[in-house]
Amino acid sequence: MRYFLVAYQCGSFRAASEKLHVATSAISRQVKLLEDELGEPVFERGAGRKHLRLTAAGELLMNYIRNTESEMRRMRSEIDALKGMRRGQVSLGVPESFVRDFLPETLAAFQKLYPNITYSVHVSGTPELLEMLARDELDFALSFNPQPMSDINHIFEMLLPTCVLAHVSHPLASKKSVRLSDCAEYDIAMPDKSVSAKVVYDQMFSDSRIEPRSLLTSNSYELLRSVAMQGLSIAVVNNHISNKTSPDMQYRYIPFDDPRVKPQRLTCCIRHGRNLPVTALTLIEFMKKSLLRLENSK
Repeated sequence: MRYFLVAYQCGSFRAASEKLHVATSAISRQVKLLEDELGEPVFERGAGRKHLRLTAAGELLMNYIRNTESEMRRMRSEIDALKGMRRGQVSLGVPESFVRDFLPETLAAFQKLYPNITYSVHVSGTPELLEMLARDELDFALSFNPQPMSDINHIFEMLLPTCVLAHVSHPLASKKSVRLSDCAEYDIAMPDKSVSAKVVYDQMFSDSRIEPRSLLTSNSYELLRSVAMQGLSIAVVNNHISNKTSPDMQYRYIPFDDPRVKPQRLTCCIRHGRNLPVTALTLIEFMKKSLLRLENSK
């Protein structure tokens, strides 16, 4: 079953053999033995097929393995809870905009309460994080503007105001608020299609009949912020999620006063039906309280 699981996750027997350091023929043979035992094929087979696809029996087997692993993690988490959370690991995913301040600040505070917890953090865009959740590769993830997925539950959400980020020398930096039309004459750093915010931004510019002067596009949300902070352009972003403030900052977040500009939807999500370890549930609640405190302090 382990060979079956890794082969599915990797997409081919060859890729699985490289990951497991086992001969491709050995993996294929073990999967065939599994199919013989079940009496049904678990992978679709056909000439020219590049990626493994599950049959109906394979889907049932995959669900069984996921549920078994989930129950094992739950059992271990309950044992950890009996030990007062003296140890355990949390696997989480976050967008890039959380890695500079919020996540390190939050984990540092959490670590003081639970010093023996370890973390596996995957940084990526929302679509990939949701796919990883669906494959049980993460305990939970924070996401921006997620598209609906049947097997993903959003257990917490909040709305973050959308702002213009500009260097203090920029003409917009002196304004108390801006409209989208105010941005039309200035260079803008824009996310590319791999960033979930792009769909939102494209829609609001289209509704305003504005063709943004895109100076730079990137899949890095932090690069968009940095470019704007340096005065190369402006950027449309959510207000930075951090407790850190300084009167010496050489940039400003200017709020929008425009009905066509929608806030960013931040959610905490898990796979539907997943029984999370106590460590993950505790960290989720800790992050939720931290986010709410930051929201109330703005």
